[in-house]
Amino acid sequence: MRKRLVAWTILTSALLAVAVWTVLGPPEHASGPHVPSRSLEAAVR
Repeated sequence: MRKRLVAWTILTSALLAVAVWTVLGPPEHASGPHVPSRSLEAAVR
């Protein structure tokens, strides 16, 4: 029972990671999601 839960959790997290990868692109962009927003705030100020 526990093995099935672990396998399901890993599979779900893997699918979620693929979805995030598809939306945000490679980790180069996803590694610093706060940087663009900060530069945007700085530009507005």
